[in-house]
Amino acid sequence: MLLASFLLLQSFTVERAPDWDSAFDRNSGWTGADGIYSIPLSGNELPGTSRNQSTLFVFSDTFWGDVDSFGNRLPGTVMVNNTIGFLPPNPNPKPHDFSFFSGGTVLNPESVFTPHTTNSTPDDFYWLKDGICIEGTTYLFAARMRKTPAPFYRYGISLIQIPPGDLPPFPNQIQTETPFWSDETANRGQLALGGAILDLGAPDVINGDGYVYIYGIQEDPLNKKVIVARAPRNKFADFSEWRIWDGAGWGTDLENAAVIAGRTSTEMSVTQLPDGSFLMVFMRDTISGVVSIRTAPRPEGPWSDYTDIYTCPNFPGTQIFTYHAKAHPHLSDSRGLLISINVNSLDFWSHFSNADIYRPRFIRLIP
Repeated sequence: MLLASFLLLQSFTVERAPDWDSAFDRNSGWTGADGIYSIPLSGNELPGTSRNQSTLFVFSDTFWGDVDSFGNRLPGTVMVNNTIGFLPPNPNPKPHDFSFFSGGTVLNPESVFTPHTTNSTPDDFYWLKDGICIEGTTYLFAARMRKTPAPFYRYGISLIQIPPGDLPPFPNQIQTETPFWSDETANRGQLALGGAILDLGAPDVINGDGYVYIYGIQEDPLNKKVIVARAPRNKFADFSEWRIWDGAGWGTDLENAAVIAGRTSTEMSVTQLPDGSFLMVFMRDTISGVVSIRTAPRPEGPWSDYTDIYTCPNFPGTQIFTYHAKAHPHLSDSRGLLISINVNSLDFWSHFSNADIYRPRFIRLIP
């Protein structure tokens, strides 16, 4: 069974997953992005279930346009702040199996999701986070950012609801400002939830407790630290039902959130293992190029020290860096736990002469 003996043996290998690398190697429309999250649309996260259910992929900054045979992005290519993809039931996808969507029009692509909450401004945009599908309704977390003066500074966390049957560009979506963000203070960095979701309320989980666990960060300088909340699955959209782990119990005040792990990233994953314990996957220290894991007996911990499992190779291009590793359990199978890694370059213009840089790469963690 996938990862069944992982915690006992502490013995594993990691291999590249070139089949998934090639699935996102495209030359028209969507040609690269970061922030990849995969959301099973039947709500089943168990390994191997992608053969029986569709998957929604959400991406943040995305190149949209055409790429020539030499890897050059052609005139007319634009970058939009977020896009989505769909994969029908399929355990071994090829590029043509995906459907990708931007907002706007064919001639003028735009972001799929644009902030229009009470506190948003015309300069705001969404950086999409993790999501979950519950009884046909898809919920996405979105960090509300601002183009100026600091484009990667959060100004809030929204929850986007997509009702059953709503199709891109989701005209019936509902955007709600959440109370699960607070600005930095003299003593701690910003607090923000939504970077990872663990569903223990679905009927197929081991020892399910009816809750959805929502992980986030305390963004201290040079050290992103993990915090966690939980909500009843059947009342997920009712923020009054949410509770924050404070180190001793589940309280109501985000400001009392306890740090449960450090040296992680704003995007990560937490997966239930077959023995009922939990595995956290992340890029250590955000952009170290080293994928790491932690384990815990409960969603809130105590979490083990990190174990480094993979050092990213030198991907083709200049000034390359990697970040935001996370697992995709329902897309995994007997070959191992599928993990995505984002690849980027500090030289923005290199993306136009080498379209191969800016797309996710994949590895498998094999027990």
